Amino acid sequence: METLNQVTLTSNQPSLDHPPIFILGVPRSGTTLLRMMIDSHPEIMCGPEAHWITNEELGWAPSLRSLTLFLTQNQWGVAKAFKGVDEDLIYQLMANLINEIMSTSARSHGKIRWAEKTPRNIIAAPFLYKLFPHAKFIYIYRDGRDVALSTIGKWKTITIAEKKVKNNYRNALKRWVEWNKKFKKDAKKIGLNYISIRYEDLATSPQEEMAKLLDFIEVEWSDKVLSPHESEHDIITMKGEGMKTFYNRHSIDTASLYKWKKDLNWWQKRISKSIAEETLLKLGYEPTK
Repeated sequence: METLNQVTLTSNQPSLDHPPIFILGVPRSGTTLLRMMIDSHPEIMCGPEAHWITNEELGWAPSLRSLTLFLTQNQWGVAKAFKGVDEDLIYQLMANLINEIMSTSARSHGKIRWAEKTPRNIIAAPFLYKLFPHAKFIYIYRDGRDVALSTIGKWKTITIAEKKVKNNYRNALKRWVEWNKKFKKDAKKIGLNYISIRYEDLATSPQEEMAKLLDFIEVEWSDKVLSPHESEHDIITMKGEGMKTFYNRHSIDTASLYKWKKDLNWWQKRISKSIAEETLLKLGYEPTK
């Protein structure tokens, strides 16, 4: 009987041993700015959004999260169909795959650690935690009224509870509330190791906030994180709203802070009080007036 040669695929170097870093935040909450600041650090690579890890709504490509759920929970998945294969093995293989891809990219930039920023990560924290229980998580949040104002007009639809809905102020604010609440609930349940960054504080006191963040992820200070516009970054497309905002400016500024105070109309103020007031107050924001 002929036996085919077995080929083992290995990279020239081992995957990086440092715990990964995940940025979590509702879209339009400053996640792109934070990604660029972290990516500017000499030791950390934070590349383009990796929707292929956590998204469940991709019509043009599968995600590892969807594949993992199928392999571990579906009756046709390997964990249930193949003896000796359990859920832990599948998660370990997925973690190894992600780490190998990201480590290879980090090394190509001469860096020793990788971070990942995809806004949807905020509602996939349990999955990421199960993949990487020793990872460092950064939760960035922004005043929901500014988030909603910044969201409307950017896309025709947005996703809430796995359903596409019209992108308007009410729905954008509702998503902000639901996603932040889900993250807080998930983080408490799984005992997530994370640091909270308030976007308004990052914009007004970037050195102070980044010093706390870098201390949390255990890397040395670098002045480069304060000048993200001067560093080169991997960009897939300039059409993304976060990219447009970032490159339309030449420094970290406060131009986007508290626009709601002058831009909200009476109807939007009424919606804000009805939908988001409780969450806003819990996060330390002033009431809608």
